[in-house]
Amino acid sequence: MSDVNGTYIDLPSGERAQQFNFSSDILTHQTQGGNGILSGITGDTQVKSYLSNTGHLEVVLEGPPSEVGGEGSRSLWKNGEYQPGYAQYLPIGSQTAFENELKLITLREVKKRDLSNADGVVYPSILNMNDSVVSTASTTTDGSNASVADKDPLKELEFGQVDHILQKLSLRNLKYPIDADYGNTQDYMMINQFTYKAPSKGIFFPDVEKGSSALETGIKQAGGILLDGVKSGTPKEKAIGLVKLPMCNSLVDSNNVSWGPDQLNALTAAVASAAMGASGETLKGLAEFIKTADTSKPFETLMQGLGQFSTGVQKGLGTAISTGGDVLGQITSGNNANINILGQSVVGSALLNFIGLQVSPESILSRGAGVIPNSNLALLFNAPTLREFTFSWKMSPRSREEGIRINNILRFFKQGMAPKKAAGTQSGGASYFLGAPNIFDIHFKTGRSDSDFYEILDRNDSVLRIKTCACTGAAVNYTPEGMWNAYEKGQPVAITLTLRFNELEPIFDTDYDDNYFNYDPQRTDLLPVPMDAVGY
Repeated sequence: MSDVNGTYIDLPSGERAQQFNFSSDILTHQTQGGNGILSGITGDTQVKSYLSNTGHLEVVLEGPPSEVGGEGSRSLWKNGEYQPGYAQYLPIGSQTAFENELKLITLREVKKRDLSNADGVVYPSILNMNDSVVSTASTTTDGSNASVADKDPLKELEFGQVDHILQKLSLRNLKYPIDADYGNTQDYMMINQFTYKAPSKGIFFPDVEKGSSALETGIKQAGGILLDGVKSGTPKEKAIGLVKLPMCNSLVDSNNVSWGPDQLNALTAAVASAAMGASGETLKGLAEFIKTADTSKPFETLMQGLGQFSTGVQKGLGTAISTGGDVLGQITSGNNANINILGQSVVGSALLNFIGLQVSPESILSRGAGVIPNSNLALLFNAPTLREFTFSWKMSPRSREEGIRINNILRFFKQGMAPKKAAGTQSGGASYFLGAPNIFDIHFKTGRSDSDFYEILDRNDSVLRIKTCACTGAAVNYTPEGMWNAYEKGQPVAITLTLRFNELEPIFDTDYDDNYFNYDPQRTDLLPVPMDAVGY
């Protein structure tokens, strides 16, 4: 679909809903005759319908302000709900006809786009569709069509049979307070929910290339991993919905990496140097073998390569041991004072330990000579760490409707973080495997500024960014004042919601790049970071 200005609308999530049925033939033409579904507009007003891959469906009127009001644009219907002022254009008794017409043109558009839930699509709830309604054909790497079942051995492992409840909840415009002016005068947090996709699935369950065996595909993929390392894709699969909440009163982040001490004395360094040299020659020989190997016999080639590697390792170890022996020979030769002192302490320690007296070479040197071997102690980088965040909100409903929305928000997170039983499993029934819970994107939003390319998503760049997270804890206090207080039907007068999130992957320096083209095209969850932004 084209992104020409006027053919799409930007959604709060940062995605776009594309216009379809561009001329709005049915609705507009019926209206022009004066006997159609809509009333109160002329042929100067266009009836535009928009659809996104996340299930956002909206009908908008665009025309003279005298007909549609405001700046010449009015939302008539959005995500299952009629918008304020709709009765001016939809007479009593015409709602059913309008909805049937909308179902028809939307279904045509879904089929036209060849959408499927496997591609991350959320069908509009008005269609009441499932996977069987639309073709589940997918495209292989070579452009040919193949069924998902033929391509993906994990297709039969289906989970998330009640995710449709979360999708319906999200269509209710889940935000607190319900009258908040988010995006205009109020900063806010937006939390999107997605189904989880294993980021390393291709390593353990690779898609077999057309015309190749599973073994050939695996060997080819192994070569790429050895050359480039392990590559992870986005963990997000299908959008479920979103919640909008006010900014937390406590907003704190802490970035950490793991460093640790390491020691390396002269004797260890000498032997290690020889061993690493031998290992380098082993890998070089293996690389040469792979270049000249017979690819028509993948299994035999694999076995020969493993044998080559084993022989090389044995040779390398032999060289290392021989070199180590030479070093030890120098220790006992007495040609070097430092080596002589170290050698005496090592040999003396060995003799004492042989007769049952446990004395270390370091103890001999310290007590006997007042020295210790230089351990060359250094602080070395060990590993990145994963960040954890905790957010808390106190919610006090002021109406029955706001109380329902608060309950919907609680369920949105509680159900979303629950492990999933296999599709078709009854509550309380057996499930051989458990599927991963849904995952979440957390965004901090502020007022729009169209002057800056990076701010089209209303992102607040003055606070931290957060990568995709798992919700690891959801705590609700139904008596935050220390005693039970409730409205009619038992709705608490106030609750406190506390959510704990953990990022799914560490933060790397490349995540701070401000150039959009330096980001992996498979990582659509990552966006450039402007120079003046806080970043992660």
